[in-house]
Amino acid sequence: MTLRYTLILFVSFFVISCGGGSSGTASVTPASNSTLYLGYYTEDPTADPNDPTPGVIYMYVPDTDSSFNGELFFSYVGCVGSFDTALVNGARTGNNLAGTWSGNIDGITSSGNFTATTSNASNSYIGSWTRNGGSQNFSFASKPNICSYTFAGKGAFNLYKIANGTTPIAIDMTNPFKPVFSWTNSANVKAYGLNVFDKACLVNGGTISTCTMWGDVGGVSTSITYGAGNSNFSAKNLVSGNTYVVVYVSADTNGSVLDFASNEFLVP
Repeated sequence: MTLRYTLILFVSFFVISCGGGSSGTASVTPASNSTLYLGYYTEDPTADPNDPTPGVIYMYVPDTDSSFNGELFFSYVGCVGSFDTALVNGARTGNNLAGTWSGNIDGITSSGNFTATTSNASNSYIGSWTRNGGSQNFSFASKPNICSYTFAGKGAFNLYKIANGTTPIAIDMTNPFKPVFSWTNSANVKAYGLNVFDKACLVNGGTISTCTMWGDVGGVSTSITYGAGNSNFSAKNLVSGNTYVVVYVSADTNGSVLDFASNEFLVP
């Protein structure tokens, strides 16, 4: 796949994959005793040799052993451009997470499994995901949705508590309604994606379409102002008193993730 955003799995926890389409969404209630984790997923290059693509993951992990269910949201920039959903079911057992997902991706039913284990004193999780039936090629030839991509049959994901990624992201609040996000790139960065979400919306189980404030996908850069860039997603107005979460992920030409950062900010 070309670099895009992304997949989000809302549950008492979220996980990511990929997709785009026009399905509806449903309300999800995250568990009261849970912690927000953010991270990224990757497609295995052996399962998608054409265009392995990273994406962003958000997961509310139960603080104690319990089951969870929810939705997985799919969205592509520059492809179909809407939202598809998948139902998610899973459970936490000790330091491990395991579950299944199933839903419609651009008109094709897909399902799979995921597992993860915690590391670094529960500040992060490392996991893997699979798609039943293996990899799938998608192609759209009718305007305005002229695009094609491969949905890999397997991949991996990493999750971190907020501000526990692989690199920091700074927020200049000189203009609190137009904050400036800045970061330092690793060598060989070719593209990045950045999203801003309404944290309270996520906590309350809102859909990705309602919780996303703004997002951008670009090339080599080290800073961007809220609402600027190449995004075709119009920025929503930030509200005084609300807390937001910013997520940044970069990749090289092979689709390998090089940098990941997250942070939160309160608009005064």
